[in-house]
Amino acid sequence: MAKRVTLADLAEQTGLNISTISRALSRPDRVSSETRRLVEKVASQLGYATNIAARNLSRGTSDTILVLASSFKGQAISPVFTQLLLGVCEEAKSQGLNVMLQQCLEQTISARDIIRYLQTGVADSALLVAAEQWLPPTDSETGEKILPIVSIFKDLTAAGLTSVMTQETDGYTAIVDHLLARGHRQFAFVSGPEDIMHEQIRYRAVKQRLSAQGLDNALIRLKGGPFDMPSGQKAGQAFVALENRPSAVICCSDALALGFMHAVMESGLRVPQDVAIAGFDGMDYTAFTTPSLTTVIQPAVELGRVAVQLLGDLHNGKITVPRLVALAPTFMARQSTCPPCQD
Repeated sequence: MAKRVTLADLAEQTGLNISTISRALSRPDRVSSETRRLVEKVASQLGYATNIAARNLSRGTSDTILVLASSFKGQAISPVFTQLLLGVCEEAKSQGLNVMLQQCLEQTISARDIIRYLQTGVADSALLVAAEQWLPPTDSETGEKILPIVSIFKDLTAAGLTSVMTQETDGYTAIVDHLLARGHRQFAFVSGPEDIMHEQIRYRAVKQRLSAQGLDNALIRLKGGPFDMPSGQKAGQAFVALENRPSAVICCSDALALGFMHAVMESGLRVPQDVAIAGFDGMDYTAFTTPSLTTVIQPAVELGRVAVQLLGDLHNGKITVPRLVALAPTFMARQSTCPPCQD
């Protein structure tokens, strides 16, 4: 393996001090143009590769955003999160920033862990993706009033974090109104994990909308699981076994909805003639299933972009108190609730 070229090698070739070489590479505005050109020329000739970690330490910044994405044990990061990351990466690139991803197998994220990353210079800021539990810092852990951290998908403003999320209640209200307009009066809700905030918001939105229409006893709840297809399939099998089956089913995610649809169709039931099914998230593949899935599309890419912009506002002092930004979803009626239906 070839010997790594060091600052000392550059100093020997140029006749300059190592400190001058370092400034020319990390802060070229602090040396003369002649010195900068000389150092750059010799560095190029010798094949010098900048030690990014050392450079960041000297500058006091890493230009890096740490993304902490929660997931359930045994599951990969949600496809919704990958869309979100597209927006994060696009916006970060436009601002000259780097992105570092870390999967969290627990639903609890501690400020202590993030502060360690920030203090060691690994990252300058952090995005929390669907953190179910946030353990805020103690006064001894940080002297900053507002940490450079933004929560995505969950409102943590009360815990001191600027947050960006989807208006989930509006999305589920649109689903209920759509199904009511098609004549449905008995409903089932396929749940996610009952201790997860998203599941609670979505179930409550459906229940409250039905109650507002005088249908207080028109909803049953079917146990689902961690927003995946196998959990939806099990819920579908439980639905098939019911003596009196509702005519419409609203699921806590697209993955649950597709697993559910597979189970009921395998049993011989027709979708939507025997049961109408709707999901939530708006994953791309839902437009290509048979039948295509009625869903609510989360603006995941835009959520990612906005989150990075909010980090910039935090760094620039434009945000002095935690702020909540809620983006509107898009309801998409498809074949699983209304044949024939234009996608």
